Amino acid sequence: MLLPIVRPARREDESPLFALTSQFPALTPCPRDVFVALLEAKLLDRHACILVSECEGQLIGYVSGSARSAFYVGGMTAWVDEILILPERRGAGVGRGLMMAFETWAAGHRCRSVALATRGAAKFYERLGYTTTAGYFKKYLDAREP
Repeated sequence: MLLPIVRPARREDESPLFALTSQFPALTPCPRDVFVALLEAKLLDRHACILVSECEGQLIGYVSGSARSAFYVGGMTAWVDEILILPERRGAGVGRGLMMAFETWAAGHRCRSVALATRGAAKFYERLGYTTTAGYFKKYLDAREP
C-alpha cells in the first residue's frame, strides 16, 4: 500500500473535496454552490489553507484553516476550522500528516501558534503536543437577508 501524500488543494479537487466536506458533522451542511464559491475564495486567499491527503489518486482527508493576527499571541495565529479523515483511514497517521503539514504552513506564515476547537479528538491533539487552556463556545447566527 502506498503512503498518502499531503498537498495543497486545487480547483480540480472540487468534487472529491466536496464529498469529503459533506461528511463533516455539521449542524448546517454546506450546499454545493456555496462550497464552490467558498473553495474559490479560499484558494485565492493567501491567509487561507486547504490541504488534502491523497492516496492512490483518492482524497482520504483534508484540513482547512487560516492565519490571522491575535493580541493574545502578540502576532499571527493559525486556526484549524475543520479536519476530516475517512473513517476507514483513521488511526493510520493521516491526521498526523495533515496537522504536521498545517503547522508547517502556519510557521511559513509567521504564526506563533496553531489553535482549534475539539471535544471528541482531544487525545489525538494531546499526542501531537497540543494543550487546552480555555473553553470554546460558538453561536450560529442566522445569515439570511432581512
